[in-house]
Amino acid sequence: MPRQFLLLIAALALLMGLSGCRSIGLGGSRGAGVVGTGAIVSETESRRLDLRLPERAVIVHDRNTADVYLTDLSPATLDRIAQGRLTGDVSGTLVHIHIFLSPRAGRTPISDDAASATARIVVVARGQVGVYDAAGFLMPGNSLRRGYAAGTLRNAPTRLTRATDGFDDLLGSGRTEIRFGANPNDEAAERIARAVRLLALAAEPVAAVTERD
Repeated sequence: MPRQFLLLIAALALLMGLSGCRSIGLGGSRGAGVVGTGAIVSETESRRLDLRLPERAVIVHDRNTADVYLTDLSPATLDRIAQGRLTGDVSGTLVHIHIFLSPRAGRTPISDDAASATARIVVVARGQVGVYDAAGFLMPGNSLRRGYAAGTLRNAPTRLTRATDGFDDLLGSGRTEIRFGANPNDEAAERIARAVRLLALAAEPVAAVTERD
């Protein structure tokens, strides 16, 4: 066999080996292949809030339940919020999706009108906070059983439930859709979860704000 041919085979084998290594690496980031994207579309106003949430993590509890966290805020800004230093220069969105059921064809009713997940969407606008809550259909497939989370929250009725005094609700009631992929990362998930909790506590229930006004 010619020496050049042997060298070619060896080179191809090396490339295949490197490609296999890259595939293993990507396998560890399966959920990260889908950036969190979507929108809240108002049903009462001619407006929508487009979402692009590159920071994301999930805590998978079992094959049916998981908590997914997404945001467009940096870790440094999340730490500032955790320290109680929310200032007027901060704007962004944080999302907590709680998957409480993984629908299965033939075993679970499959319908976009059903609900298998809830979402809390915290909108920060120049230091003011609005909290929107939603519930809708989400089918994560086999992702939870494989240790990550991926799917699309569909057609989720959404309304403002909490807000700070200076928050201007431009959406009213609406519908939310969010497509995401997220890998397990307890530290990142807890960082976003902490900010979601603190921001929600900083806002008052909308009913209380309305009664006071």
